Amino acid sequence: MELQLFEFIEQVIQLYEIQKPSFDYSEKVLKEAYTKLFSENSTSIVGIHTRVKSVASLKEKLLRNKFYLQYDTPEDALAHLHDIVGITVECRFIRNETELYKSLFRYFDKNTRGLSECYQNPDITLNLNMLQPQVQRNGFAIFRIDGTYRFNGINIGYELQIKALVHRFWSEIEHEVIYKNSELITNTEFLKEILGSVRDSLDVVDHQLEIIYKEISTQSSEAQIGMDERGFKTLAASSINELVNRKMKDSVGFTTDFRKDAGILAQYIYIRHFINGTNNEVKMVEFLEHLNILSQSAIDFKAVLEMEEEYRSGELFTDRLIEYFLSQINTNFEWHAFFTILFAVQEGRKVDCLSDFADMIRLLLIQPSWFEKRFDAWTDEERCEVRDYWKTLLSDALIRVDSPEIIHEEKLLKVMNLFRTTVEVAETTYASFQELQRSGMYIEKQFHLAVSRIFH
Repeated sequence: MELQLFEFIEQVIQLYEIQKPSFDYSEKVLKEAYTKLFSENSTSIVGIHTRVKSVASLKEKLLRNKFYLQYDTPEDALAHLHDIVGITVECRFIRNETELYKSLFRYFDKNTRGLSECYQNPDITLNLNMLQPQVQRNGFAIFRIDGTYRFNGINIGYELQIKALVHRFWSEIEHEVIYKNSELITNTEFLKEILGSVRDSLDVVDHQLEIIYKEISTQSSEAQIGMDERGFKTLAASSINELVNRKMKDSVGFTTDFRKDAGILAQYIYIRHFINGTNNEVKMVEFLEHLNILSQSAIDFKAVLEMEEEYRSGELFTDRLIEYFLSQINTNFEWHAFFTILFAVQEGRKVDCLSDFADMIRLLLIQPSWFEKRFDAWTDEERCEVRDYWKTLLSDALIRVDSPEIIHEEKLLKVMNLFRTTVEVAETTYASFQELQRSGMYIEKQFHLAVSRIFH
């Protein structure tokens, strides 16, 4: 039985393919229109490029942006897809981007709906109310404007981008070298700094990209089998990531960025099987052989994950996390993909694997040897109450984030440090649980806000 969300996605794809001739025609009309509009700027424009979104790209976007949770019908989902057609106006220099954007106001006039209609073809509109330039997720600016083309009674969404040669070049580098690179990269902060330098200094791009390549190559050469914790975790994470890339592409037609998920799975495997263990060298080889067997087996990312039974560990934080995982496991594809792999690499009952993983997150965030020493001047009853209070506060904060990022190692480290600091400050500030409760709303608000900032 497949997840219900895939049935919805297939319905959107079917509708998309029925309307594909209209999209192809719209691409032609839009390219001709913008070529004509910008004809007077021929000295600054290098070219105008267009494309119609492919089925594979559409399927990926529907999953990544959780369209299956936002819209009830395929018609609604397709109507809210703003980039069925993509248009890129390529200009010579960065200053030309602003000039070309400003020139749009000469060709478009606002209508009663707040959009701007093209003087030459009123069926072509742009949303010139959008703040420009837009800030991308990578932190860089881009002139990107949403528009629609009305054809056969349907509003077809298109996206207009204006890019200088260096910015288009940067986009290609980022897409091909970074976005499409499915290999495991652990030192992400270093790479971000280098990539920022590349973006600001394109005259030394060749030299900077060579540094990135050497960094990735060095990380790969350092992976080794043996008792070394870092070496095993790097190799295990890389092997898991490679397995997911291959199997997810076979199952759903594309891959997601699983590198950080692979990192925490490798950490889980190491903690679960190798800390304080015996014959670890043999166990490591056996685990890697298990991954090799999985690579020869089918892994279906569309299949519903069914638990053997309802399960509670009896530990407050762990049980709250388990409850959240269960609510997401067959509705959010990112979580579904993660647990599909967790249950594949960790043999045994799914409920046991789920509980073990949630408990590992608890141990990483709330280290027992440290936590048990807190509030030791309080009564036994108060110590019990305050520990449950902090576990609830922490679990609620993570669940509110509502993202697989809550299990990524770099985020967990930041949350752990924040949690420790918050608890230790409270320990010195309040003399009893009753005093702490009186400030409970303030503590919760500040803590939730601080956790949220880690992820946004």
